[in-house]
Amino acid sequence: MIRDYLRITDKPEEIRKTAKRLVEDVTINVDGVKKRFYTPLMLGKMKEEILRHLPQATPEEIEELRLKFIYDYWMYGCTVDEEFYLHLIGKSDAEKREYMVRQIRNVYVKHLNRDAGDDRVRQLEDKYRLYQRLKPFYKREVIEVREAADFGTFACFAESHKEFVVKPVDCSLGVGVHKVTMDDFGGDCRAAFDSIISEGKAIHDKYPSKATQMVLEELIVQDEALGKLHPFSINPVRATAVRDKNGEIVLYRPRIKVGANRSFIGSAAQNSFLMEIDPLSGEIITDGFQENGNVAAVHPDTGIVFKGYQIPRWPECAAFVKTLMAQLPGYGYIGWDLALTPDGWCVIEGNYSGEFGSQMIRGRGLKKEFEELIGWKYDKDFWWQDNDRFAHN
Repeated sequence: MIRDYLRITDKPEEIRKTAKRLVEDVTINVDGVKKRFYTPLMLGKMKEEILRHLPQATPEEIEELRLKFIYDYWMYGCTVDEEFYLHLIGKSDAEKREYMVRQIRNVYVKHLNRDAGDDRVRQLEDKYRLYQRLKPFYKREVIEVREAADFGTFACFAESHKEFVVKPVDCSLGVGVHKVTMDDFGGDCRAAFDSIISEGKAIHDKYPSKATQMVLEELIVQDEALGKLHPFSINPVRATAVRDKNGEIVLYRPRIKVGANRSFIGSAAQNSFLMEIDPLSGEIITDGFQENGNVAAVHPDTGIVFKGYQIPRWPECAAFVKTLMAQLPGYGYIGWDLALTPDGWCVIEGNYSGEFGSQMIRGRGLKKEFEELIGWKYDKDFWWQDNDRFAHN
Protein backbone atom coordinates (compact mmCIF):
# COMPACT_ATOMS: atom_id res chain seq x y z
CA MET A 1 0.00 0.00 0.00
CA ILE A 2 1.43 3.37 -0.98
CA ARG A 3 0.11 4.96 2.21
CA ASP A 4 2.68 2.84 4.05
CA TYR A 5 5.58 4.72 2.51
CA LEU A 6 4.14 8.08 1.38
CA ARG A 7 5.61 10.44 3.95
CA ILE A 8 6.08 14.19 4.33
CA THR A 9 9.63 15.15 3.44
CA ASP A 10 11.52 18.03 1.86
CA LYS A 11 14.64 15.97 1.17
CA PRO A 12 15.16 15.70 -2.61
CA GLU A 13 16.60 12.18 -2.48
CA GLU A 14 13.65 10.87 -0.46
CA ILE A 15 11.21 12.58 -2.82
CA ARG A 16 12.91 11.01 -5.84
CA LYS A 17 12.92 7.58 -4.22
CA THR A 18 9.24 7.79 -3.28
CA ALA A 19 8.23 9.07 -6.71
CA LYS A 20 10.04 6.27 -8.51
CA ARG A 21 8.28 3.76 -6.30
CA LEU A 22 4.92 5.40 -7.01
CA VAL A 23 5.54 5.10 -10.75
CA GLU A 24 6.03 1.36 -10.28
CA ASP A 25 3.24 0.75 -7.75
CA VAL A 26 0.22 2.93 -8.54
CA THR A 27 -2.63 1.30 -10.41
CA ILE A 28 -6.03 2.58 -11.48
CA ASN A 29 -9.30 0.66 -11.38
CA VAL A 30 -10.90 0.76 -14.84
CA ASP A 31 -14.21 -1.12 -14.97
CA GLY A 32 -12.99 -3.57 -12.35
CA VAL A 33 -9.59 -4.09 -13.97
CA LYS A 34 -6.42 -2.74 -12.36
CA LYS A 35 -4.17 -1.01 -14.85
CA ARG A 36 -0.86 0.75 -14.46
CA PHE A 37 -1.41 4.46 -13.90
CA TYR A 38 1.95 5.82 -15.04
CA THR A 39 2.06 4.68 -18.63
CA PRO A 40 4.62 6.04 -21.11
CA LEU A 41 1.79 8.24 -22.46
CA MET A 42 1.13 9.73 -19.01
CA LEU A 43 4.83 10.37 -18.35
CA GLY A 44 5.19 11.91 -21.80
CA LYS A 45 2.32 14.32 -21.15
CA MET A 46 3.99 15.42 -17.93
CA LYS A 47 7.16 16.15 -19.86
CA GLU A 48 5.17 18.18 -22.43
CA GLU A 49 3.54 20.23 -19.69
CA ILE A 50 6.87 20.97 -18.01
CA LEU A 51 8.36 22.08 -21.33
CA ARG A 52 5.36 24.30 -21.97
CA HIS A 53 6.31 26.28 -18.87
CA LEU A 54 10.08 25.79 -19.06
CA PRO A 55 11.00 25.35 -22.73
CA GLN A 56 14.74 25.57 -21.97
CA ALA A 57 14.72 22.85 -19.31
CA THR A 58 17.40 20.18 -19.68
CA PRO A 59 16.52 16.45 -19.62
CA GLU A 60 17.93 16.26 -16.09
CA GLU A 61 15.81 19.19 -14.91
CA ILE A 62 12.71 17.72 -16.53
CA GLU A 63 13.20 14.39 -14.78
CA GLU A 64 13.83 16.09 -11.43
CA LEU A 65 10.65 18.12 -11.74
CA ARG A 66 8.60 15.18 -12.98
CA LEU A 67 9.53 13.10 -9.94
CA LYS A 68 8.82 16.06 -7.65
CA PHE A 69 5.41 16.56 -9.23
CA ILE A 70 4.55 12.85 -8.98
CA TYR A 71 5.28 13.00 -5.26
CA ASP A 72 3.21 16.17 -4.85
CA TYR A 73 0.28 14.71 -6.79
CA TRP A 74 -0.15 11.81 -4.38
CA MET A 75 0.66 13.86 -1.31
CA TYR A 76 -1.43 16.98 -2.07
CA GLY A 77 -3.44 16.32 -5.26
CA CYS A 78 -1.94 19.09 -7.43
CA THR A 79 -1.34 18.82 -11.16
CA VAL A 80 1.67 19.95 -13.17
CA ASP A 81 0.02 23.16 -14.39
CA GLU A 82 -1.02 24.05 -10.82
CA GLU A 83 2.56 23.60 -9.65
CA PHE A 84 3.53 26.42 -12.00
CA TYR A 85 0.67 28.92 -11.98
CA LEU A 86 0.05 28.62 -8.23
CA HIS A 87 3.83 28.77 -7.62
CA LEU A 88 3.72 25.65 -5.43
CA ILE A 89 7.33 24.76 -6.21
CA GLY A 90 9.29 25.64 -3.09
CA LYS A 91 6.25 26.05 -0.85
CA SER A 92 6.21 24.18 2.47
CA ASP A 93 4.00 21.22 3.32
CA ALA A 94 1.76 23.43 5.47
CA GLU A 95 1.38 26.01 2.68
CA LYS A 96 0.51 23.40 0.05
CA ARG A 97 -2.16 21.90 2.28
CA GLU A 98 -3.97 25.24 2.28
CA TYR A 99 -4.61 25.12 -1.47
CA MET A 100 -7.72 23.76 -3.13
CA VAL A 101 -5.87 21.99 -5.92
CA ARG A 102 -7.34 19.64 -8.52
CA GLN A 103 -7.83 16.39 -6.66
CA ILE A 104 -8.63 17.74 -3.19
CA ARG A 105 -11.03 20.17 -4.86
CA ASN A 106 -12.74 17.18 -6.47
CA VAL A 107 -13.30 15.69 -3.01
CA TYR A 108 -15.10 18.81 -1.83
CA VAL A 109 -17.08 19.16 -5.05
CA LYS A 110 -18.19 15.54 -4.83
CA HIS A 111 -19.47 16.26 -1.32
CA LEU A 112 -21.35 19.36 -2.43
CA ASN A 113 -22.82 17.65 -5.51
CA ARG A 114 -23.56 14.36 -3.79
CA ASP A 115 -27.32 14.66 -4.32
CA ALA A 116 -27.08 15.22 -8.08
CA GLY A 117 -26.95 11.52 -8.96
CA ASP A 118 -24.35 9.11 -10.28
CA ASP A 119 -24.27 10.91 -13.63
CA ARG A 120 -23.51 14.28 -12.07
CA VAL A 121 -20.05 14.72 -13.61
CA ARG A 122 -20.97 13.76 -17.17
CA GLN A 123 -24.06 15.96 -17.07
CA LEU A 124 -21.82 19.02 -16.86
CA GLU A 125 -18.70 17.85 -18.69
CA ASP A 126 -20.68 16.98 -21.83
CA LYS A 127 -21.21 20.45 -23.31
CA TYR A 128 -23.97 19.43 -25.69
CA ARG A 129 -25.88 17.49 -23.08
CA LEU A 130 -25.90 20.47 -20.73
CA TYR A 131 -27.03 22.69 -23.61
CA GLN A 132 -29.97 20.37 -24.25
CA ARG A 133 -31.00 20.64 -20.62
CA LEU A 134 -30.57 24.42 -20.35
CA LYS A 135 -31.24 25.51 -23.93
CA PRO A 136 -33.29 28.66 -23.13
CA PHE A 137 -30.39 30.02 -21.06
CA TYR A 138 -27.82 29.72 -23.87
CA LYS A 139 -29.69 32.15 -26.15
CA ARG A 140 -28.00 30.78 -29.28
CA GLU A 141 -28.04 27.76 -31.56
CA VAL A 142 -25.76 24.84 -30.71
CA ILE A 143 -25.31 21.52 -32.55
CA GLU A 144 -23.15 18.42 -32.14
CA VAL A 145 -21.37 16.47 -34.88
CA ARG A 146 -19.66 13.12 -34.48
CA GLU A 147 -19.96 11.10 -37.69
CA ALA A 148 -20.77 11.24 -41.41
CA ALA A 149 -24.51 10.96 -40.75
CA ASP A 150 -24.42 14.42 -39.10
CA PHE A 151 -23.50 16.22 -42.33
CA GLY A 152 -27.07 17.32 -43.03
CA THR A 153 -27.38 18.90 -39.59
CA PHE A 154 -24.06 20.67 -40.12
CA ALA A 155 -25.02 21.95 -43.60
CA CYS A 156 -28.21 23.55 -42.24
CA PHE A 157 -26.29 25.13 -39.38
CA ALA A 158 -23.53 26.47 -41.67
CA GLU A 159 -26.12 27.94 -44.01
CA SER A 160 -27.36 30.16 -41.16
CA HIS A 161 -24.01 30.79 -39.48
CA LYS A 162 -21.07 31.59 -41.75
CA GLU A 163 -18.90 31.99 -38.64
CA PHE A 164 -19.20 29.84 -35.53
CA VAL A 165 -17.27 28.42 -32.60
CA VAL A 166 -15.99 24.84 -32.52
CA LYS A 167 -15.36 23.06 -29.19
CA PRO A 168 -14.53 19.47 -28.23
CA VAL A 169 -17.57 18.16 -26.40
CA ASP A 170 -15.77 17.32 -23.15
CA CYS A 171 -12.41 19.11 -23.02
CA SER A 172 -11.54 21.98 -20.69
CA LEU A 173 -8.97 24.79 -20.36
CA GLY A 174 -9.70 26.03 -23.88
CA VAL A 175 -8.31 22.88 -25.54
CA GLY A 176 -9.43 22.71 -29.17
CA VAL A 177 -11.64 25.81 -29.02
CA HIS A 178 -11.49 28.05 -32.08
CA LYS A 179 -13.57 30.09 -34.47
CA VAL A 180 -14.40 28.76 -37.94
CA THR A 181 -15.22 30.95 -40.94
CA MET A 182 -16.83 29.20 -43.89
CA ASP A 183 -14.89 31.53 -46.18
CA ASP A 184 -11.74 29.67 -45.11
CA PHE A 185 -13.19 26.65 -46.92
CA GLY A 186 -14.46 28.60 -49.89
CA GLY A 187 -17.98 28.01 -48.65
CA ASP A 188 -17.52 24.25 -49.15
CA CYS A 189 -19.66 22.58 -46.45
CA ARG A 190 -18.21 19.13 -47.03
CA ALA A 191 -14.62 20.35 -46.64
CA ALA A 192 -15.48 22.25 -43.46
CA PHE A 193 -17.39 19.28 -42.02
CA ASP A 194 -14.61 16.80 -42.77
CA SER A 195 -12.07 19.13 -41.17
CA ILE A 196 -14.10 19.42 -37.96
CA ILE A 197 -14.67 15.66 -37.76
CA SER A 198 -10.91 15.14 -38.20
CA GLU A 199 -10.23 17.56 -35.34
CA GLY A 200 -12.39 15.48 -33.03
CA LYS A 201 -10.55 12.30 -33.95
CA ALA A 202 -7.17 13.99 -33.44
CA ILE A 203 -8.17 15.20 -29.96
CA HIS A 204 -9.29 11.70 -29.03
CA ASP A 205 -5.99 10.29 -30.28
CA LYS A 206 -4.06 12.74 -28.11
CA TYR A 207 -6.41 12.46 -25.12
CA PRO A 208 -7.89 8.92 -25.28
CA SER A 209 -10.33 9.59 -22.43
CA LYS A 210 -11.98 12.38 -24.44
CA ALA A 211 -14.80 11.85 -26.94
CA THR A 212 -14.50 12.48 -30.68
CA GLN A 213 -17.65 14.56 -31.14
CA MET A 214 -17.46 18.32 -31.56
CA VAL A 215 -19.88 21.04 -30.48
CA LEU A 216 -20.60 23.96 -32.82
CA GLU A 217 -22.02 27.17 -31.42
CA GLU A 218 -23.50 30.30 -32.93
CA LEU A 219 -21.26 33.28 -32.10
CA ILE A 220 -22.17 35.22 -28.99
CA VAL A 221 -22.82 38.92 -29.48
CA GLN A 222 -21.06 40.51 -26.51
CA ASP A 223 -22.34 43.56 -24.67
CA GLU A 224 -20.33 46.64 -25.66
CA ALA A 225 -19.22 47.41 -22.10
CA LEU A 226 -17.44 44.08 -21.65
CA GLY A 227 -16.16 44.19 -25.20
CA LYS A 228 -14.23 47.35 -24.38
CA LEU A 229 -11.93 45.32 -22.14
CA HIS A 230 -10.74 43.28 -25.15
CA PRO A 231 -12.98 43.33 -28.24
CA PHE A 232 -11.41 40.30 -29.92
CA SER A 233 -12.62 37.77 -27.34
CA ILE A 234 -15.72 36.96 -25.34
CA ASN A 235 -14.72 38.01 -21.83
CA PRO A 236 -16.64 35.65 -19.56
CA VAL A 237 -17.51 35.95 -15.91
CA ARG A 238 -16.71 32.85 -13.88
CA ALA A 239 -19.63 32.84 -11.47
CA THR A 240 -18.96 29.97 -9.06
CA ALA A 241 -22.20 28.95 -7.37
CA VAL A 242 -21.75 27.31 -3.95
CA ARG A 243 -24.33 26.01 -1.51
CA ASP A 244 -23.17 27.35 1.85
CA LYS A 245 -23.59 25.79 5.29
CA ASN A 246 -27.01 27.43 5.59
CA GLY A 247 -28.22 25.83 2.37
CA GLU A 248 -28.14 29.10 0.41
CA ILE A 249 -26.62 29.50 -3.06
CA VAL A 250 -23.89 32.15 -2.96
CA LEU A 251 -21.43 33.55 -5.49
CA TYR A 252 -17.96 32.51 -4.32
CA ARG A 253 -15.17 34.86 -5.35
CA PRO A 254 -16.47 35.61 -8.87
CA ARG A 255 -13.91 36.49 -11.51
CA ILE A 256 -13.71 37.77 -15.05
CA LYS A 257 -11.43 36.35 -17.75
CA VAL A 258 -10.29 38.87 -20.36
CA GLY A 259 -8.47 37.85 -23.54
CA ALA A 260 -5.15 39.31 -24.63
CA ASN A 261 -3.05 39.71 -27.78
CA ARG A 262 -6.16 39.64 -29.98
CA SER A 263 -6.82 36.05 -28.92
CA PHE A 264 -10.34 34.78 -29.53
CA ILE A 265 -10.41 32.78 -26.29
CA GLY A 266 -10.96 34.30 -22.85
CA SER A 267 -9.41 31.55 -20.71
CA ALA A 268 -6.83 31.76 -17.92
CA ALA A 269 -5.16 28.64 -19.32
CA GLN A 270 -4.65 30.54 -22.60
CA ASN A 271 -2.94 33.41 -20.72
CA SER A 272 -5.94 35.67 -20.57
CA PHE A 273 -6.09 38.12 -17.68
CA LEU A 274 -7.94 36.98 -14.57
CA MET A 275 -9.42 39.48 -12.12
CA GLU A 276 -11.59 39.11 -9.04
CA ILE A 277 -14.99 40.76 -8.83
CA ASP A 278 -16.70 42.07 -5.72
CA PRO A 279 -19.69 39.69 -5.35
CA LEU A 280 -21.98 42.43 -4.08
CA SER A 281 -21.17 45.41 -6.30
CA GLY A 282 -19.87 43.72 -9.46
CA GLU A 283 -16.76 45.92 -9.49
CA ILE A 284 -13.37 44.50 -10.46
CA ILE A 285 -11.23 44.67 -7.30
CA THR A 286 -7.81 43.35 -8.41
CA ASP A 287 -5.22 43.83 -11.11
CA GLY A 288 -5.09 41.35 -13.97
CA PHE A 289 -3.15 38.12 -13.41
CA GLN A 290 -1.90 35.70 -16.06
CA GLU A 291 -0.89 32.08 -15.55
CA ASN A 292 2.61 32.85 -16.81
CA GLY A 293 3.12 35.07 -13.74
CA ASN A 294 2.56 38.47 -15.35
CA VAL A 295 0.50 41.04 -13.46
CA ALA A 296 -0.96 44.15 -15.09
CA ALA A 297 -3.01 47.07 -13.80
CA VAL A 298 -3.92 48.14 -17.33
CA HIS A 299 -4.83 45.97 -20.31
CA PRO A 300 -1.85 46.27 -22.69
CA ASP A 301 -4.03 46.08 -25.81
CA THR A 302 -6.91 48.40 -24.88
CA GLY A 303 -5.54 50.67 -22.14
CA ILE A 304 -8.47 49.85 -19.85
CA VAL A 305 -7.66 50.01 -16.12
CA PHE A 306 -8.86 46.79 -14.55
CA LYS A 307 -9.37 47.72 -10.92
CA GLY A 308 -12.56 49.69 -10.43
CA TYR A 309 -14.14 48.63 -13.74
CA GLN A 310 -17.84 48.02 -13.21
CA ILE A 311 -19.39 44.86 -14.64
CA PRO A 312 -22.77 46.01 -15.98
CA ARG A 313 -26.08 44.45 -14.99
CA TRP A 314 -24.44 42.69 -12.06
CA PRO A 315 -27.60 42.09 -9.97
CA GLU A 316 -29.02 40.30 -13.03
CA CYS A 317 -25.94 38.07 -13.13
CA ALA A 318 -26.35 37.01 -9.51
CA ALA A 319 -30.05 36.31 -10.06
CA PHE A 320 -29.27 34.40 -13.28
CA VAL A 321 -26.92 32.06 -11.40
CA LYS A 322 -29.59 31.22 -8.85
CA THR A 323 -32.04 30.54 -11.66
CA LEU A 324 -29.56 28.17 -13.30
CA MET A 325 -28.94 26.30 -10.06
CA ALA A 326 -32.68 25.85 -9.61
CA GLN A 327 -32.71 23.96 -12.93
CA LEU A 328 -30.12 21.48 -11.60
CA PRO A 329 -31.35 20.27 -8.21
CA GLY A 330 -28.84 18.32 -6.19
CA TYR A 331 -25.83 20.38 -7.25
CA GLY A 332 -24.08 22.49 -4.61
CA TYR A 333 -21.10 23.58 -6.69
CA ILE A 334 -20.88 24.64 -10.34
CA GLY A 335 -18.42 27.02 -11.96
CA TRP A 336 -20.57 28.89 -14.49
CA ASP A 337 -18.94 30.71 -17.39
CA LEU A 338 -21.35 33.46 -18.40
CA ALA A 339 -21.34 36.07 -21.15
CA LEU A 340 -23.20 39.36 -21.19
CA THR A 341 -25.12 40.10 -24.39
CA PRO A 342 -27.27 43.13 -25.23
CA ASP A 343 -30.23 40.92 -24.23
CA GLY A 344 -28.78 39.91 -20.87
CA TRP A 345 -26.64 37.12 -19.47
CA CYS A 346 -26.25 33.76 -21.17
CA VAL A 347 -24.51 30.47 -20.42
CA ILE A 348 -21.21 29.64 -22.09
CA GLU A 349 -20.75 26.44 -20.12
CA GLY A 350 -20.96 24.93 -16.66
CA ASN A 351 -17.89 23.41 -14.99
CA TYR A 352 -18.32 20.55 -12.55
CA SER A 353 -15.10 21.21 -10.62
CA GLY A 354 -14.19 24.75 -11.62
CA GLU A 355 -10.81 25.94 -10.43
CA PHE A 356 -10.17 28.32 -7.54
CA GLY A 357 -8.61 31.03 -9.72
CA SER A 358 -8.52 33.48 -6.84
CA GLN A 359 -5.69 31.45 -5.30
CA MET A 360 -3.47 32.59 -8.17
CA ILE A 361 -4.61 36.18 -7.71
CA ARG A 362 -4.26 36.19 -3.93
CA GLY A 363 -1.06 34.11 -3.78
CA ARG A 364 -2.42 31.86 -1.04
CA GLY A 365 -4.62 28.84 -0.51
CA LEU A 366 -8.34 29.21 0.23
CA LYS A 367 -9.10 25.80 1.70
CA LYS A 368 -9.89 26.94 5.26
CA GLU A 369 -12.02 29.80 3.98
CA PHE A 370 -13.99 27.41 1.78
CA GLU A 371 -14.45 24.88 4.58
CA GLU A 372 -15.89 27.61 6.76
CA LEU A 373 -18.25 28.66 3.97
CA ILE A 374 -19.69 25.17 3.42
CA GLY A 375 -19.39 23.89 7.01
CA TRP A 376 -17.54 20.69 6.05
CA LYS A 377 -13.98 19.39 6.17
CA TYR A 378 -12.43 16.28 4.61
CA ASP A 379 -10.89 14.20 7.39
CA LYS A 380 -8.64 11.71 5.56
CA ASP A 381 -4.86 11.95 5.17
CA PHE A 382 -4.86 11.67 1.37
CA TRP A 383 -7.31 12.80 -1.29
CA TRP A 384 -7.36 9.36 -2.98
CA GLN A 385 -8.42 7.29 0.02
CA ASP A 386 -12.14 7.49 -0.83
CA ASN A 387 -11.62 7.52 -4.59
CA ASP A 388 -13.00 4.29 -6.07
CA ARG A 389 -10.34 4.27 -8.78
CA PHE A 390 -7.38 4.60 -6.42
CA ALA A 391 -8.51 3.48 -2.95
CA HIS A 392 -7.09 -0.01 -3.48
CA ASN A 393 -3.58 1.44 -3.50
